[in-house]
Amino acid sequence: MANKKLIAVSACLLGYKVRYDGEHQTNEKIQSLSEFFELLPVCPEMEIGLGVPREKIALYQQGLMTRLLICGDKGSIDLTEKMQVYAQNFLKVHNLAGMILKDKSPSCGVDNCKQWLATGEVNSTGTGIFAATVMRLAPELPMLQSHLAEQQSELHAFINQVKCYGY
Repeated sequence: MANKKLIAVSACLLGYKVRYDGEHQTNEKIQSLSEFFELLPVCPEMEIGLGVPREKIALYQQGLMTRLLICGDKGSIDLTEKMQVYAQNFLKVHNLAGMILKDKSPSCGVDNCKQWLATGEVNSTGTGIFAATVMRLAPELPMLQSHLAEQQSELHAFINQVKCYGY
């Protein structure tokens, strides 16, 4: 297969030590997809200028908006717009046929991220800002959360969606 379709994959899943704690979350099933597709590592947090190691970022509900914030010793820093702009530019630059993103990540998770509510309570159904922006701008783009790669039926469905995407 000379011209493989391009899938963006959270870099930590491909063995890159880009997580906030300097670690990775290598997933061999996802890595094995390189046999069929070109895998493009992406770490939105690194791409917007956060280093390794770094303070944790988190989702906070503010009115009707979800914000991506660093809340550390030096106060809070809102990264929401920076992440949204990065996601927009990422989609413009790369001709993607799919994405595999790290679940529970405040950047990449879908419907499974901790999100702090205005009341101080936390729920676990937030969507990361990078993922939410991609889903809004490219709603048909096949997307898989990393934990679902362990389920054979989910992985096969994703592979088939990617193969059919763009036709």
